[in-house]
Amino acid sequence: MKNLLFVNGCIRGAKSRTLQLAHRFLHAYRTHHPDVQVETVDLNALRLQPLYEDTLAARDAAFGNWDDPMFALAHQFQQADLIVLAAPFWEGTFPSAMHTYLEHVCVTGLTFECTEAGYIGRCKAEQAVFITTRGGIYEQGPSVEDDHAAPYLRSLLGMLGIQTLHSVAAEGLDIQGFDAECAMENAGRRAEQLGCSL
Repeated sequence: MKNLLFVNGCIRGAKSRTLQLAHRFLHAYRTHHPDVQVETVDLNALRLQPLYEDTLAARDAAFGNWDDPMFALAHQFQQADLIVLAAPFWEGTFPSAMHTYLEHVCVTGLTFECTEAGYIGRCKAEQAVFITTRGGIYEQGPSVEDDHAAPYLRSLLGMLGIQTLHSVAAEGLDIQGFDAECAMENAGRRAEQLGCSL
């Protein structure tokens, strides 16, 4: 049985357009993989705190004691067969809740190792999916270099051993006069197609 980990970073909750796209992907994936087990991490509900001096010291002190509850998210991430991350475009990447979550799952010795030859990923998943919505246009034109979300994820996930990142984005949603409904529908179809093909 495959284990899909859905990381819901859609901080607008049920109103989120990104969450709508994610649901279309998940529905299509479940239809084609009826035996899949889906685990959801809801960052709105989780309310993770960033690592500070004291909490980082506590994590360092627990190093190697991987049964400690503070490593539960890293274990869950490490064991997933497919990882789906959903978050809106936010100030160049995505909301801080997703950054904080990723900070918690990046644990040297557990989800990756650092060697003289470079990083060695220890996560089970070979690929991940990133689903997002953007108010502007970033896949082409002058703003391409201003989107750091997918490049950041590609680099970080590669460090963890996940070499393939698929992205689905609906763009231009906040541009006056732009057909946002059409953009959402087109992205939704791409999300469904991806869900059927993985």
